[in-house]
Amino acid sequence: MNRMEPSVASAAPRWPEPMADLPLRIAPRVWLLGAMAFMLTYGFMFSVVHVLADTRPCIARVNDPLFQVVPWQHGWYYVTHTAYYFFTLGGTLALLARAVRGDHRPFLRFGLGLTLQAALRSLTISLLPLCRFTVEPGTVVLTEVPTIDLGLFRLPWRAWATNDLVFSGHVGEFLLMTWCGRHWPRPARWALILFQVLQAYGLLATRGHYTIDLVVAVPCAFLADAGAQRLLWWATRRSRAAAVR
Repeated sequence: MNRMEPSVASAAPRWPEPMADLPLRIAPRVWLLGAMAFMLTYGFMFSVVHVLADTRPCIARVNDPLFQVVPWQHGWYYVTHTAYYFFTLGGTLALLARAVRGDHRPFLRFGLGLTLQAALRSLTISLLPLCRFTVEPGTVVLTEVPTIDLGLFRLPWRAWATNDLVFSGHVGEFLLMTWCGRHWPRPARWALILFQVLQAYGLLATRGHYTIDLVVAVPCAFLADAGAQRLLWWATRRSRAAAVR
């Protein structure tokens, strides 16, 4: 056994089933499959779903009662974008650092959770052509398909869509990160929770999402996290069975 594993194991949290049965180190083939699934899912969302959301006519806006209470303030974009990038990068690097130390589970759980959440968002965005509060119903945000130049060819691409509503990926992402970062020191976890509260307010203040988007994100994130744990358990068992053969 690697000398690093006992120290990491002693610091590891008591994972809920099925994570408790997983080894700290996950086989490379599981990492590869997870990375491929992540890239394909996000590639599809950015190249197809976001482009569709902003090039088709949206059908309606939501009469959100909290918009009467939360005033529109442009400054909250610093929270929902700049601070969002900071916390995303910091949390991801912290999970990756733990993987380098020997416990692969939190990072892979987070990555698979994001993958499943992106798949759910692609479904809801495609089926519910709602308008952002700042967009008139019956209109389109873009009259031409946005593309990215890859040298040999151009690909439809829109990383940040306008009408990507129901549900909030921002809220879902940080719920996943909170659950996967349960081993972090208490001050770090409280800082993450505080940011989530500020982010939720900021999404309303900038009219980036409706209240229903924030609410629906909670069960969807829970479903994505549960599915990620099950997939990781299944993939690890399959990988170990293949190694035995």
